[in-house]
Amino acid sequence: MRVAGWILAAAIACWAASAAAQQLEAVQIEEAIASYRAALDTSERDSRLEGFRKAERLFARTAESGASNPELYTNLGNAALQAEHLGTAVLAYRRALALDPDHPRAVQNLEYVRTLLPEWVPKPETGGLLDSFFFWHKTLAGSDRALGAAIAFAIGALLLAAAIRFGQSALRTAAILPALVWAALIVSVAVDVGGTRLDDAVVIADETVARAADSALAPSTLPAPLPGGVEVRILERRSPWIRIRLANGRDAWVAESALMTVAESDSPTADRPRSG
Repeated sequence: MRVAGWILAAAIACWAASAAAQQLEAVQIEEAIASYRAALDTSERDSRLEGFRKAERLFARTAESGASNPELYTNLGNAALQAEHLGTAVLAYRRALALDPDHPRAVQNLEYVRTLLPEWVPKPETGGLLDSFFFWHKTLAGSDRALGAAIAFAIGALLLAAAIRFGQSALRTAAILPALVWAALIVSVAVDVGGTRLDDAVVIADETVARAADSALAPSTLPAPLPGGVEVRILERRSPWIRIRLANGRDAWVAESALMTVAESDSPTADRPRSG
């Protein structure tokens, strides 16, 4: 009985802690939304920026506490965008899409932020084979495509089994269409799953010098520092340096503190680096 009492007390304590954390998260989100809305109604530039930056900090703190979801990251990205922190905005939208590749606001806003970067900055290609030939890749949710793949596979298997059972070549031919649909849907779902890699990263520092080697004395490989918001892929780590690959395939070395990986769950707003 005493052990059971301890277990019950521990369960109550865990429930109370969870409830308190959820209540704190709700308060932070409400405060962030209020700050964001107040900033929208403010015409004075400095006050407006401070309001958006406060909302950004509150959204980031909530995400850092473990309450991350696509909507929260999208709100964080919106606040960071209005606060003129493009690096944080891109990172937040990428994290939202890592959780839900079809989130409409995150997709739209990420594409918009990319247009704000200098023209010389290499950017990931938008669209491609799937978007051109398989328009439903973006119009159907991932769960719907997975269900459709399962149904197409079942239909194709039934037709093939019937063709074997009754010796009908017409049924075997008819099984080709659902097989093709199944393959296309599987490829579409696989692209979503593999769309965010563990080595995908975003430059969050305002200015980051891309160097030819892992040394502060190495020459710059680009005509200007990389601005915040540039999306890269990490190739190698030699702390405090990281070798990256830009969207155009060019490699460079940057300071480790200038990047954050999309897969990380910590907040980029604390101790924001300014240059690298």
